[in-house]
Amino acid sequence: MTTSKKYFSLVIVVTLLCLGFQFCKKQTDSFTIDSYKEYYPLEVGKYIIYRLDSTVFVNFDTEKEIHSYQVKDMVDAEITDAAGQQAYRIRRMIRNLDGTGEWKDNATFMVTPLNRSLEVVEDNLRYIKLTNPVKENYYWEGNSYIQAIEDLSYLQYWEYNYQNVAQPYIVNDNTFENTITVQQIDESSGDPELYPNSFASKDYSTEVYAKNTGLIYKEFIHWTYQRHIVVERCRIKFTSSPDSVQCPPDVVCTTLADSMNGYVRCDTVRNSFSYSGYGIKLTAIEHN
Repeated sequence: MTTSKKYFSLVIVVTLLCLGFQFCKKQTDSFTIDSYKEYYPLEVGKYIIYRLDSTVFVNFDTEKEIHSYQVKDMVDAEITDAAGQQAYRIRRMIRNLDGTGEWKDNATFMVTPLNRSLEVVEDNLRYIKLTNPVKENYYWEGNSYIQAIEDLSYLQYWEYNYQNVAQPYIVNDNTFENTITVQQIDESSGDPELYPNSFASKDYSTEVYAKNTGLIYKEFIHWTYQRHIVVERCRIKFTSSPDSVQCPPDVVCTTLADSMNGYVRCDTVRNSFSYSGYGIKLTAIEHN
């Protein structure tokens, strides 16, 4: 190969490398990840009005019923939390669904925006609602602060994750162009409608946040469906005789029966399946 040809080939290689480097640099420079704070702006006076659909159980907890209202979440004040960190008090007010009634205070909760995550304290329970980085399928333990035992055991092992990052979302005919969905839990077993005499349960929770707006959609449902047996008129019977002794009040009847070499017999007052739990759905109507 002549010297001129070698020089020409070297120029082509160097040019391609430079172009490739510039392309990669441009691609890198244009790739940015939003902070969670873009999706939960906090400023005193900011508010969002929602339609609230509340799921309750009626008719001796055997049937579901939906009660609907309007609620308004407003950033009420900047405060300091127990750890001395900057936080905000959110004031929740409620009125009738058609919006003709007066707003009445319903609840307050606290929001603490940290560098990496957003913590919300509601009903004395602390949740990690959002975190960085905001990217598709990023997981975190959102209920890790909660001692999930006894009545709160259903809150164990929830793995929050981001879905549909930077995608549009429609709520009440309003389109929000840039949103993130936080899927928190989606577990169920059984079906009370198909198998009314079998145990069933459902835990579902998801939230959608819009950039520069905040929470625009929330759906939460938790219930169990199981047998409830109510007994009364317990008495101690003896195998050696037909006699029986009424169980005294405030006494563990089985323990007393064991000490008397007897067994317990009670009358069943009610034996039925019923629900235990509740649900809420928030859909944004208006915001400032």
